[in-house]
Amino acid sequence: MEKMYWTFQITPIAEGQIAAAGEMLARAFFNDPLCVYAQPDPAARLSQFGWVFSRLIREGASQQSAYVSTFVRQPHGVAVWAPPQAGEPTVSEVPGSEMEQWEQRLGPGAYHRFTTAYRHFEHIHHRCVAGPHWYLGLLGVSPGLQRHGIGSALLAPVLRRADQDGLPCHLETFVPENVPFYQRHGFQVAHAGTEPLSGIRYWAMAREPSPPRTLRASPGSRLASTRRRPHQEQAGCRYTVMATGEGVRLAGGR
Repeated sequence: MEKMYWTFQITPIAEGQIAAAGEMLARAFFNDPLCVYAQPDPAARLSQFGWVFSRLIREGASQQSAYVSTFVRQPHGVAVWAPPQAGEPTVSEVPGSEMEQWEQRLGPGAYHRFTTAYRHFEHIHHRCVAGPHWYLGLLGVSPGLQRHGIGSALLAPVLRRADQDGLPCHLETFVPENVPFYQRHGFQVAHAGTEPLSGIRYWAMAREPSPPRTLRASPGSRLASTRRRPHQEQAGCRYTVMATGEGVRLAGGR
């Protein structure tokens, strides 16, 4: 079988990519337990959460903490973080006019189910982590390209930055298969339980910053840290993906 290669980029998301990225996340999270609980109707779920995710991506973009994976100018993966200075967005802090828009788009039932469950996870978040930290609100990859390294590449810019600044990271996941994936990136389960009204199982995970690596030096010479300068993280990262008859995998990056 002939091997094929193509290249995708990880960059800060641009305004013109947000709508398509929201639709992509709606497909990626189609079977996510929180989305299914909030909106049991499949057709409505795609439409409504495409809008929801677009709003959340735009908020991340305004804080320069939303990254997109693109191939042929199309988004195939997105990571949205809340930076340390912002903290996790809470339902109570969202302006009333915006929450009215959410209720209109989701409908009263889905809106109530979503916000009630979300408040519970906010409470768990604040129990698990205190002080400045990065919060991973969304990480999603197009269904056909999942489990091939794109999610790891999307995490990399902020994880490097968190290590540079000595800051922890936090997230919640509702899918048990995601737990070992995040563990491979340094996260550990800080709390696990079940949301009482929905019955959704969740895993709150925290990651402590990794110490900077230093180069060995001869006596009398200075040790050089491998930490990157902050401005380097703003540059786009390019990755090569190899496709064979057995599937797709990440072959390398720079």
